[in-house]
Amino acid sequence: MQIIGRMNTFGKVITLVIVLLVPIIILYGYSHQVSVKVVRENIESEKAHRLSFFNSQIQSAVDQLTKFSVIVSRDPEVKEYLAEYDTLPPLAKLQKQQRIVDMLNLQVLTSVWNSQIILHLPKQKEVITTDYFVQYDERYLERAVPGRWSYYTNVVNGANEAYYSLIRSSSNPDLWIEVRFIDANIRNMLKHFNQGGDGEPIFYSPGKQAIANETSDPVLIAALVQQLDTSELGTSGHLDMTAGERKYTINYVKSDALGWYLVDYVPLQQILMPITTSRNLFYISITLLLGVSILATTLLYRNVQRPIHMLIRSVKKIRMGQYSTRLRKQPNNEFDFLFESFNKMAEQIQELIEKVHVENLRSREATLKQLQSQINPHFLYNCLFYIKNMANLDDKEAVVAMALNLGEYYRYTTRVNNEIATVEEEIRLVVNYLTIQNLRIQRFHCDIEIPDRMNELAIPRLLLQPIVENAIIHGIEKQAGFGLIRITGEQEGCLCKITVEDNGAGMNPEEIAALQKKLALPMEDDMGCGMWNVNQRLIHLYKGRSGLRLSRSELGGMRIELVWEEEPRPIE
Repeated sequence: MQIIGRMNTFGKVITLVIVLLVPIIILYGYSHQVSVKVVRENIESEKAHRLSFFNSQIQSAVDQLTKFSVIVSRDPEVKEYLAEYDTLPPLAKLQKQQRIVDMLNLQVLTSVWNSQIILHLPKQKEVITTDYFVQYDERYLERAVPGRWSYYTNVVNGANEAYYSLIRSSSNPDLWIEVRFIDANIRNMLKHFNQGGDGEPIFYSPGKQAIANETSDPVLIAALVQQLDTSELGTSGHLDMTAGERKYTINYVKSDALGWYLVDYVPLQQILMPITTSRNLFYISITLLLGVSILATTLLYRNVQRPIHMLIRSVKKIRMGQYSTRLRKQPNNEFDFLFESFNKMAEQIQELIEKVHVENLRSREATLKQLQSQINPHFLYNCLFYIKNMANLDDKEAVVAMALNLGEYYRYTTRVNNEIATVEEEIRLVVNYLTIQNLRIQRFHCDIEIPDRMNELAIPRLLLQPIVENAIIHGIEKQAGFGLIRITGEQEGCLCKITVEDNGAGMNPEEIAALQKKLALPMEDDMGCGMWNVNQRLIHLYKGRSGLRLSRSELGGMRIELVWEEEPRPIE
């Protein structure tokens, strides 16, 4: 009852915390999103109005400069100079040119921008201009786009100069009028626009270097311009971009006169700082409240939830076959009795499983005895056919050798009254088997090196012959060359080892690892009985280090080690 009471209390506390916190978090989350949306809309609206006003100022200045080209084309002094050019003496030409330059200077002075007016005279190959550094350039006129503002960058007196240019033709084909203004005018307006603002406006055109204030960060400008180049921009609008690790809101409007975009960017963190501060305070409060709740339920968790989790995890391990699982007792805890009962139950299950496994092993031993009492028809037929063929060839020695070895082999394998043999007897059986196979195949050799002190060691019968047979069938017979089988033995203290190696086809490391793992699992219907039975008998009749060890031999084929303790463990 006490445990049930604690579990109910724990559930009530958790439920109460969830009921209180979840609606508050949801409501605040919605309120936060609405606040962010309202603030962003107000900022974007304010920026859009400022950009539109600034764009109208640029448009007004550009329109004024555009009108200069029309006024100049209609000026009587210009028309008169072109009409009388061929008849005027040099002094009169200079005087008229000076009057035209004075007129152009008067026009330039009426503009709010620093600008120049240039008259190109293709027929005379000369220019009349307020800028004395400009020279007549026919190629410059050929690549110009009449009636449209273009952006150029040149090197003048060793310094880079960037300017906008508008070239228009007049009614006279011998006159082209160009109006220029440097980009410093745009920079000065951007600087004035930025005063009192919280952004950094730039003048941008796709594929060209942006015009920005001296206070702007060139790295940030380059990152934003790169993203603008990949964006589809309308006549006006706003975008969200990320540069470095900061997010920015971008507002832009297009200048119809120049074809460039006026772009203003503001860090979102700067806009949303008050809302972010409020959000952080809210989260801190929620965290403190949650911490208090966790602190209040810690005692219930330690005394109830944790023992239940340990019990569930141990039950899962038992279900997965880990029958050695045990629970540590919890002092001064109501689960102590439950843990002790679980340990007793696990111990009884483990003992029952071991008994069942021993019974299965005995069943396998009975199967082995049955197999020993039967004659392998395929092996026997091959041997009898060999005796018949050798008799036809009148090879009495081969017939006698095959008959004697075959008799010794089956006399040993069909003896079921004694389960234990010596290493020497097992080696003698292997020699009989190898002699029989060598008489048939005649293309392999076997080296046997067993220390004399191991000959009298007692081991289960038919332990070594299945391994040698495996080397013949799966190793030697599967290759065309001359085969070699090497059988060696060694003993270190109570640990004994017999190694069978061959130079046959062998297996790759992945296949060897898969076969080693398969030998430790219960035998399947499609699995051969020989190697699995040898491995299981070594494991269950001897101590923990016993069993088969598979690896690749230095001869090129397989290396199989039979490892067992000298003192066998009796079968119960």
